[in-house]
Amino acid sequence: MIIKNRKSFKELFDAAKRSTTTYPAPISVPVKIVNDHSPVVELVNSIVEEALVQNASDIHVEPGTIAGRLRYRIDGKLETVYDEIPMELYSNVISRIKIMCQLNIAENRLPQDGRFSYENMDKEIDVRVSIVPLINGEKAVLRLLNRAGVFMDIDSLDFSVENKAKFLGLCQEASGAVIIAGPVNSGKTTTLYGALHYLNNPAKNIVTIEDPVEYQLQGINQVQVNTKIKLDFEDILKAVLRQDYDVLAIGEVRSDEVSRMLVKSSLTGHLVFATIHTSSAAKVIYRLLDMGIKPFLLAIALKGIVAQRLVPRLCPHCCEAYDVLPESQLARRMGANYEPGLWLYRRRGCEKCKGRGIKGRVAIQEVLMIDSELQQCISSRPTIGELEEAIKNAAMKTMWEDGIEKAKEGLVEIHEVARVCSE
Repeated sequence: MIIKNRKSFKELFDAAKRSTTTYPAPISVPVKIVNDHSPVVELVNSIVEEALVQNASDIHVEPGTIAGRLRYRIDGKLETVYDEIPMELYSNVISRIKIMCQLNIAENRLPQDGRFSYENMDKEIDVRVSIVPLINGEKAVLRLLNRAGVFMDIDSLDFSVENKAKFLGLCQEASGAVIIAGPVNSGKTTTLYGALHYLNNPAKNIVTIEDPVEYQLQGINQVQVNTKIKLDFEDILKAVLRQDYDVLAIGEVRSDEVSRMLVKSSLTGHLVFATIHTSSAAKVIYRLLDMGIKPFLLAIALKGIVAQRLVPRLCPHCCEAYDVLPESQLARRMGANYEPGLWLYRRRGCEKCKGRGIKGRVAIQEVLMIDSELQQCISSRPTIGELEEAIKNAAMKTMWEDGIEKAKEGLVEIHEVARVCSE
């Protein structure tokens, strides 16, 4: 999308600074269609629209001692867009954001969370807002979620041929638990939705428990956690167990009780998907055992684990190939995955990627299938070292190996793969 005659942020902030805007009442319709052209409203709308143009996932509005700062997270990295927000105007910007998601504009001592819908080019964008008080003022972080068509099906999840076959096999299990693991912003929800999209048909009752519901999926029963009325994961899960479901998806395993109910559900003839914040397949098992699940129950219930990271995708229009020399440090790091005459790719920058050399992100994954040997290992309550040794014998392609394959294909830089695999 190209916006003609778009004002600069300096012009917008200067206009808002001169304005004596009074704020309208909180609104519940998509905010882009509200007829309000005051400078502060135009400024905040422009901040959101520019983020959409830049394909940003998050907007950070931050206070400072002298001036505030505006940053966008683009392809996983924060970039400063404007760092001269006048502090005398800063509270007006935060107040406008609060009004858009119907928060209390008079409360500036406590954190507040909210959301609003923003209409852009006939698409409705869901914006989740978190406001936290800092020493110099309140900071706002806005997460942008496109409701229509953003989630991917399995064919678009960057699985290698081998890992895709394994993942489809897990989706076709009649019962058991499938865990999707990774740190924050590693694409776990996208992979989860890909599995649900694959399984979605009128013959199945699919229920999800999410906090929050990021994308609405037609034909799937989605329940949102609401802590304000004490509707948490545990309460919803207890109720859902009586909903005659075939497939259950738990947005995140956060507590010991949820982990035990996950295992219980998967042992009663249901297929259960869940996400968890861990860095590898081995650590998923160790984390679940640490949550108090009995080893022999986990060994029977667990069918497979997908652990993943997101790596910046090289711009296909400008990336350049280079020869990896046998005596180089990179060749030594690659070990058995290196072969003489290997060519890899690195970023350059062009008009189409706005000089960044990257455009979007690629998932690198490891898919662990729980076989009889791993079941026996889990039943013995192993240490993390014993688990990692057992997994080495399970013929699993590691994230590092998957990343190397994608680097050879020119999708990612090998240095980025090494960076995320070492985190």
